[in-house]
Amino acid sequence: MRYHFLPLLIAALGLAAPAAAQIPTPIGVIQTTGATAQSGTFTVEGIVTAVYPQWGPAGFFVQNDAATADGDSLTSDAIFVVQPAPTVQPGDRLRITGTVQERTAAPSNGLAVLTAPVITTLAANQSLPPFALIRNAAFSAATDAERLEGMRVRFSYPLTVTDPGAVRSRGELTLSVRGLLYQPTQVVDPNDAVPSGTTSTGAANVAAVSALAAANAAATLLLDDGRVTNGPQPTPYLDPATRTVRVGSTVADLRGILAYGSGKWRVQPLLHDPAAAPVVLTRRPAVPAFSAAPDVRLASFNVLNFFNGDGAGGGFPTSRGANTLPDERRQRAKIIRALAALDADAVGLMEIENDGTGPLAAIQELTNALNGLVGANTYAFVQDGPIVQSFSSDLIKCAILYKPAALLPVGAPILSPDPTFDRPPLAQLFARVRPGGGAPRDTFALVVNHFKSKASGSGPDADQGDGQGRSNHRRRLQAAALIGFLNGPVAAAGGTRAVSVGDYNANFQEDPLDIFRAAGLLIPSDSAAISYVFSGVAGALDHAVVTPALAGAVEVHKWNLNAPEPGFLQYDAAGAATDTLSPYRSSDHDAVLVGLRFAGFPPTGVAEAPPMAQLAIYPNPSSGGFRVALPGVAPAEVLTVEVVSSVGARVVSFHTAAAQVPAELARRTAALPPGTYVVRVGEKRARGVKQ
Repeated sequence: MRYHFLPLLIAALGLAAPAAAQIPTPIGVIQTTGATAQSGTFTVEGIVTAVYPQWGPAGFFVQNDAATADGDSLTSDAIFVVQPAPTVQPGDRLRITGTVQERTAAPSNGLAVLTAPVITTLAANQSLPPFALIRNAAFSAATDAERLEGMRVRFSYPLTVTDPGAVRSRGELTLSVRGLLYQPTQVVDPNDAVPSGTTSTGAANVAAVSALAAANAAATLLLDDGRVTNGPQPTPYLDPATRTVRVGSTVADLRGILAYGSGKWRVQPLLHDPAAAPVVLTRRPAVPAFSAAPDVRLASFNVLNFFNGDGAGGGFPTSRGANTLPDERRQRAKIIRALAALDADAVGLMEIENDGTGPLAAIQELTNALNGLVGANTYAFVQDGPIVQSFSSDLIKCAILYKPAALLPVGAPILSPDPTFDRPPLAQLFARVRPGGGAPRDTFALVVNHFKSKASGSGPDADQGDGQGRSNHRRRLQAAALIGFLNGPVAAAGGTRAVSVGDYNANFQEDPLDIFRAAGLLIPSDSAAISYVFSGVAGALDHAVVTPALAGAVEVHKWNLNAPEPGFLQYDAAGAATDTLSPYRSSDHDAVLVGLRFAGFPPTGVAEAPPMAQLAIYPNPSSGGFRVALPGVAPAEVLTVEVVSSVGARVVSFHTAAAQVPAELARRTAALPPGTYVVRVGEKRARGVKQ
């Protein structure tokens, strides 16, 4: 009787089985070329590559070496072995008999696992299998990860952080294998096959929007921390100086185990090898600089529902803003740090409490606090209504701060009475105060807007499935109404030169901006300039739109101080730990900085032009490669062509006669995944290529 129960006792304890072991099966045979491993009892032989005692479930990965693998590149050579309180070490060569499963329930959780292992140690301190090197930014988690499940992987190019939100709560960063991921409607026009189109109705190109959304999902995976914990301490992957990690941070030379769990492909770090620990490079951008000194600096800033209670220290929690007075003080401190750093002559504000302009109003408190930081009487605010704004029933409003030493208000502020707006646009004409004295000159209008958000809408404002979200119909109406406001009351008051800033709640290729373009208004920016991040994809909801009279006289930059930063740094999440001396994550939208130079800005970058001309391309996710034309170039001239991904990886490089460039470029880029690329074209000698 003892003989019959002994194997069961050994298996339960995870001890070595008797010598009569089965012939090992290559792990690739178990993993198969499909999405699910074979179930059943198997014996495998391999080398321990990583051990995770705090993962869920605990255990270790084992991988075949070249001698024991099946030799099929389409099958994974590794599997996870479930073992509470693992007793093995990386480098151990093991023979393991156990039951394989791959299902959504625990302990598998979607990963191929070997359970109830009976383990025999064959050797220690063995060389680990080499990394599977991932060289191509076209790697797709949807199609390429399965064949590498559980294996040691190494990325030969930097990966980009697209969502840092879960790093503090779960120790996870969302990464992209092809650089920053853009909202589909930031780079793809839902109505036109080419981004330059200005059609604002129809759905002719919605398939391209959907395809890019799918490509974005396939380009992402998680960088985990090898643990299953809530609020891991210390928080991994934060910059040691700034204690942040941002959208756009990069991880170079990422090495780890490609695993699966909770519905996501993830890279687990090699906890036993400190030299292979992921290093996240995070840089915070300074305030952008203009190519030449502007005559007037303008800015747009969303103050994230700045409400000040009753203005006397009570009235908390507020309806939309801070819940406590200490929170309101923290929020205010960060906002004024950002406004001081912008150092604009006038700032359009969105999402400030609509409670008038009296001594206890939110706008008055914010102005007082800002002047307390930068100097008494540096800023004043436009008097847009003593109690609440006219034509508005919303709890928030648009407002304008300005420097009286730099700008003189001309006439009264103008509010649109059009009921199409949820929050009426606010316009103010200004004249530039001459630094050396004399009569003010160079009159222009600053207009501040806040269009309907994407958060709600029904009927014609329901989500149409075109990537533009809810209430796009209303935003289209508001775009048309804003054109009427600019061409009507604002122009009649002398504001033919107008800068219209604000939160349009529309990405760069969406209908409201196409309506502006079709009307002749200018948007002096491009689709690579972001101002808002949602669920790991970046877009721009905040824009500067200018009238044609300012063509060539405007330069626009977006200061990415907020949207790429993790929400746990925000005042309402950080609480007493809020860094009140830092402007970063003072809101969820980025600032827009506008320079006016009435004589015109010089052509940018002429003196520092690179040896190769550059063209940013935002392709639709459709078949076929990039199409370029080279007018004015001699057909026989030999050119060098490079295509660089948004993360800086060179994905195409060749040189040939100019006449052959269009066809060759189209051929070589046909298989590239949807994304943002820069095409560089230059003379062969300019790049130092031998003749």
